[in-house]
Amino acid sequence: MRSSTDRPPRVRPAHVIAGAGLPRGVIVLLGTAWALDIPLPFLWGLLSFITNYIPNIGFIVGVVPPALLGLLQGGVEKMIWVIVVYCAINFVIQSIIQPKVVGDAVGLSATLSFLSLIFWGWVLGPLGALLAIPLSLLAKGLLVDIDPTTKWITPLLSGGPPPEVDGGTD
Repeated sequence: MRSSTDRPPRVRPAHVIAGAGLPRGVIVLLGTAWALDIPLPFLWGLLSFITNYIPNIGFIVGVVPPALLGLLQGGVEKMIWVIVVYCAINFVIQSIIQPKVVGDAVGLSATLSFLSLIFWGWVLGPLGALLAIPLSLLAKGLLVDIDPTTKWITPLLSGGPPPEVDGGTD
């Protein structure tokens, strides 16, 4: 059983940066800006990285300036390509990479992170979708971590190896 002095798992800054925006900023820099020949590619990569931290509208704030520049530089077709590439990058990062990194950082599997988003979004609507990971961690803390007889389910929730069993005699 955990004592009150045990600390929760520490979230490393590398997990936060990698899970939140650095891959998106670099991929937007390479994919959208250089491949489509949009001027100021480093600026759009940096903007994508920064706006990733804005909930709900950060994606839109990050795509509008390069899309408008694509419209001015190459017409409607180039603007549409910028939006399509940016949306594809955002989809891959939001759906595949970010759940894995965030799940590893907080001790939940990527599958459970995704399922908790669906469940809490269904139960509480948009607010539940925003609070899915914290609410799942709260439920895990109250239902699993507190009772030693439920340790068998920890590997299913975290996606990691089972906890080591103390083999000593007390």
